[in-house]
Amino acid sequence: MAKPPPTGPPAPGSTGFTTRLRSYFRPGTTSNPLERRLLLKIDFFILTFCCLSYFLNYLDRTALSNAYVSGMKESLSFRGNQLNQINTCFTIGYVLGQIPSNLSLHYIAPRIFFPGMMVLWAGLTMVTAAARHPGDIMAIRFFQGIAESTTFVGTHYILGSWYTEQELGKRSGVFTASGLAGTMIGGFVQSGIHGSMDGLRGLSGWRWLFVIDGIITLPVAIYGFCLFPDTPKTTRAPYLSVQERELAIRRMEKKRQGEPAEMGRSSSGDTLVVEAETSVSKPDIQPRPEPEPKPSPSSATDHHLTTHPSSTTSTSTSNNPQETTAHAAAKTESSLTKTHPFSLPFLRSLFSSYHCPSFIFLWILAGETESFSSNALLSLYLKSHPSNSSSPSPSSSPSVPNNPAPTAPRYTVSQLNTYPTGVPAVGILSTLFFAFITDLYPNHRSIVGYFIGIIGVLTPSLILAAEHGHFGVDPAGNKATAVVMGMYYLSGSVYACQATFFAWANDAMTRDGKEAVFRGVVLAGMNMGNNAVNAWWSIVFYGADMAPWFERGMWAMIGTSVGLAVWTGFLSYMERRSRRRRRRREREEVKEREGARRMQGGDSADGPLARDEKGKGVNV
Repeated sequence: MAKPPPTGPPAPGSTGFTTRLRSYFRPGTTSNPLERRLLLKIDFFILTFCCLSYFLNYLDRTALSNAYVSGMKESLSFRGNQLNQINTCFTIGYVLGQIPSNLSLHYIAPRIFFPGMMVLWAGLTMVTAAARHPGDIMAIRFFQGIAESTTFVGTHYILGSWYTEQELGKRSGVFTASGLAGTMIGGFVQSGIHGSMDGLRGLSGWRWLFVIDGIITLPVAIYGFCLFPDTPKTTRAPYLSVQERELAIRRMEKKRQGEPAEMGRSSSGDTLVVEAETSVSKPDIQPRPEPEPKPSPSSATDHHLTTHPSSTTSTSTSNNPQETTAHAAAKTESSLTKTHPFSLPFLRSLFSSYHCPSFIFLWILAGETESFSSNALLSLYLKSHPSNSSSPSPSSSPSVPNNPAPTAPRYTVSQLNTYPTGVPAVGILSTLFFAFITDLYPNHRSIVGYFIGIIGVLTPSLILAAEHGHFGVDPAGNKATAVVMGMYYLSGSVYACQATFFAWANDAMTRDGKEAVFRGVVLAGMNMGNNAVNAWWSIVFYGADMAPWFERGMWAMIGTSVGLAVWTGFLSYMERRSRRRRRRREREEVKEREGARRMQGGDSADGPLARDEKGKGVNV
């Protein structure tokens, strides 16, 4: 008898581009209306809060650079590299807060922790307006770094808890783009404030910028206190029904079972087999020779999910209404959070896995390729443009301080704030484009690393060429200036690595069965490692007194970009090796189970589990 055609969307990796494209823009990974409704709800409530939070986070960070070129430098008598020292103080606080912040999400509800940190950094932002010396800002920014360390890696942990591999990339891309939007809009905000509020009630325009940034953060924090949904296993969100909560948990259990093409869909597309577990999934699954009884049709849910009675969880929620899948999962999550994350077995598992050191080093390299943008080099280049009379000549050493203010600035305050907004604009487009591509092809997120390697070599090379007169004799001429500005704009495209690399790490760890605490520590370690390096990297290679050419930093960018491309290739190899080992274990486990079934006179290969494994292409 001919098998009916598969229902539901085909698995990634086995379909054409047009089919992938239609599936990409459809909410949910199936045609199930309950899943579509769930996706719409969590998209709205999670992404709106996280994106607004990250937008305001970057609006605050950009405020410092915008204020610096809008009068703060002169008002507070900045000297030498004091701007970089302030950024280093922020980075140190940011590094120290990374892992404690992510671990706190296992003990404090995210709906309390995230908004609470927002209130703290909003207050510190407003206090910055009262600063009288650069040292005041250094102290404020240190504590602000601790408060803001919760946002980036914490959100990636939350996204990895709710979304499957096919859904994660574009959500990560939208989240990252929101931060870049904050960077971009910050320039226009400062320009508008400087033009309309400078001198109002005796405050300079740059001081009003910090006051307004802090005030607009508070309503978003209140929104998070009320409606943020936490994680699937702990959520108490009033807008999610019991059925939707159970589905959210099952979706992630499916994700932990293997590759997207191996999500348990049978060749006929009608049955999925999911093991309900009350402990954290482990990558090294031991074969179970004991036969498993055939699941009762009545235990299947309306999503064709059949639960084997091999776990301590009930096989059917209808048998005990008080002990639903969501309740059991909540208990599992509760027991998980009681496990000490720095116990010897956990640390052994952490450092024996390739995920921890490999992804941390990947983000150390990738984070430094963002140095052109994160250190506001275009703003500093424009403020210290070679045409300014007191700017250093191209032949002068970049390490020699040049403190005198230019007597003939080429660009106005408004231009200094608005021209650099093109850098995050390019970053937004690049981030969304690669999030789109790598969601269609989730096993190829590494392509972003190779792309950034090319951009990271091209942009500094042309800036160095402009400095040395290869685009006209005068490095301050219009042609050379256009080349330099164009390269800084193009360098914004490296922001694509944020969403893609954190989605890559989330995917790899979840597919290999790593528990939530493991994911949280690695994601925090990635950002912590990068910022630990960035604390001194910006001073050594991109000091404000090295403007306008930052020659030392240009060579550092070339070396970092080459290293990133090489490390991306190595990490891709490690992931492929892990995938082959996981599939080998799955095949051995299937053979053991089928052998046990036949020995006990159980179902033949026509049973649901056998059909499921045949759907994976396993010969039993």
